[in-house]
Amino acid sequence: MGFVARPLKDFIDADLVERLGARVERIFPGFPRDDFIREVASALPDLELKDRIAAVAGGLAERLPAPFPEAVLIVLAAAEIREPAISGWEAWPLATFIELYGTEHPVESFDAMERLTVFMSCELAIRPFLERYPEQTFARLDRWVNDPDAAVRRLVSEGTRPLLPWGRRVAGLREDPLPGLGLIEKLRDDPSEDVRRSVANHLNDVSKDHPQLAIETAGRWAAGASADTERLLRHALRTLVKRGDAEALEVLGFTSGAEVEVDFFTCRPAQVAMGGEVELSARLRSKSRKTQHLVIDCIVHYVKKDGAARPKVFKWSTVELGPGESLELRRRLVLQDLSTRIHHPGIHRVELQVAGTVVAEAAFELLPTG
Repeated sequence: MGFVARPLKDFIDADLVERLGARVERIFPGFPRDDFIREVASALPDLELKDRIAAVAGGLAERLPAPFPEAVLIVLAAAEIREPAISGWEAWPLATFIELYGTEHPVESFDAMERLTVFMSCELAIRPFLERYPEQTFARLDRWVNDPDAAVRRLVSEGTRPLLPWGRRVAGLREDPLPGLGLIEKLRDDPSEDVRRSVANHLNDVSKDHPQLAIETAGRWAAGASADTERLLRHALRTLVKRGDAEALEVLGFTSGAEVEVDFFTCRPAQVAMGGEVELSARLRSKSRKTQHLVIDCIVHYVKKDGAARPKVFKWSTVELGPGESLELRRRLVLQDLSTRIHHPGIHRVELQVAGTVVAEAAFELLPTG
C-alpha cells in the first residue's frame, strides 16, 4: 500500500486544542481550560482546515480578557513558553487570533506579529492590515526589512505577495505591485535562503499579472548577479519560462528560438492502467552552428472529470547542446492520484517544449479503473 498523506486539517485536532489550552492557562490561571477544550474540540470534526483554525482562535477570544491589547499579550506569552517548544500548528491559531481580532489595534498587532512570526509566519495575519491601513502597514514592513531575525524579514516579502496561497486577496497588491517590489528589492541579496526564496515567489506572483514589469526587474537584478541571485531569478521567472516567454529565457541566459530537430518523441506504453506509469523518450539534434543553452519541458494535457483537458508543464532538463550534437532524454510519468491532482481516464496529449516552443507531440490513453 502506498503512502497516504495526512490531511492538513487533521493537524488541528483535539490534542492540539488541549496543548494550547494548557499553555494559555499557565500564563493566565483564570482561563477556563476545560470549557475551551470541550467546546472547541467538539466543533472541529465538521470543519475544514481554515475554519478549524478560526474556531480555535475564536475559542480563545471568547475566554481571554478584553480588550485585545491585553489578550494578545497572554497569547504571545503562551507562544513563548520554551518547555515544551511550541509547534507551527499550535501557533497558527494564535496568528489567526491577531488576524481576526486585532484589526482595531494595528500598532499592538504589528508588535505581536513581530514576536509571533518566529514560531508561525504571520503572512496571512498581516493581509487585512494591508487592506485597511496600507500606509501604516508598509511603513512597519519597511522597518522590518532590516530586522535581525530572518523570519521577520521573510514576513515582509511573503506577507505582501500579490497571490499569496491561502491568503486574503488584497486588490491593491495586484493592481499596483510597485510598493511590494520596493520592499523585496532590499531583500534580494538577503543572507537567508528562506527570505530569498520568498522574494522569488513574490516576483513570480508579479509575473502573472505584470509580466513585463517582472522581466524588467529580473533583468536589472541579473546584472552582476551572484550565484544565489541567479538561483532566485530562475525560481522567480519559472512561470514565464514555462509559458515560453522569450524575454524571460534571455534574462536567464537561455536560448530562445532554438534550432533543433526531433528524431523521435514517444510515450510508452500507449495504454496504461490507473496507478501505472508511462515513459517519455525523446532525441533532439542541433541544427545550429552555435552552442544552445536550452530549457526542455514536457506539457501533459490531463483529462478532467468533465472530459476537458488542462495543461500542466513539467521541467524536464536544462542542457547545453553544441553544434550538430544529439541528446536523448527519458523521464517517467506516474499516474497516481495526489491531493493536488486526481486522474481521469481518456487520451492524454503530451507535448515536448524546447526553449518555449512546442516541437513534438505524443499521447497515451489512461484506462478506466476495472
